[in-house]
Amino acid sequence: MVKTPAEYFADLDLHLSGKDADTAPLSRAEQSFVEKYLGPDALAGVPVITAPETLMQGGAVAAASPAAPAAAAASPDAGGSVAAEAAVPETEDQRQVLFSSSEIQLVAVRIAGTSFLLPIMAISEVLRYMPLALLPRAPRHVAGVINLRGRLTPLVHLCMLVSSDARPRYNADSLVVVCPCGDIQIGLIIDKVENIYTVQQQDLNWNPETHFGEAAECLYALARIGEHLYGILAPERIGQILCR
Repeated sequence: MVKTPAEYFADLDLHLSGKDADTAPLSRAEQSFVEKYLGPDALAGVPVITAPETLMQGGAVAAASPAAPAAAAASPDAGGSVAAEAAVPETEDQRQVLFSSSEIQLVAVRIAGTSFLLPIMAISEVLRYMPLALLPRAPRHVAGVINLRGRLTPLVHLCMLVSSDARPRYNADSLVVVCPCGDIQIGLIIDKVENIYTVQQQDLNWNPETHFGEAAECLYALARIGEHLYGILAPERIGQILCR
């Protein structure tokens, strides 16, 4: 069964929560990122985005202060949505959750002319373009950083990680998929959201290296939908790449 993004996200009533910009300490991963690419005092100069233009919300629990658990609840009227039920704590291995599920819901996104899939349970929200702070010392796949509701959020040129000949692009037409990745939150830059799919376990291939080579480091698996084979992106692995 295929739903449009609007149809799917209309069924969800998820409440996002973020860290207080003035009082919450940085997590270990956030502190590592700041020291590596910004310098210890640079974050104070990044303005807080408190009300971004949200295109849609996903099934992931939004990260909160290390001292306060995030709140995310599905509406009782959501009809027992698989994505709402699949939302898992950030510390749980998302690949293992996918591997053990009989079916999973995936969002198809367009990146540099190629379609990839993202597990709905890995997505916190999808936002429209936002101005960012550039990081001159960061690698080319890091577009910059935003302070999203008090949460340090690096924006990633996803095209640079999945294609060897892609050029980084972030403009007013770009979208940002926000994903909690352990104790850091990242924003994946995409061109557009295409569709929502429900995929059966038997249609997954857990050896993406056979099709994507080195880019498979950023993937969980492959999914066959109709006659096409798509890579399933792994945000938590991308978060690990940023904090190396």
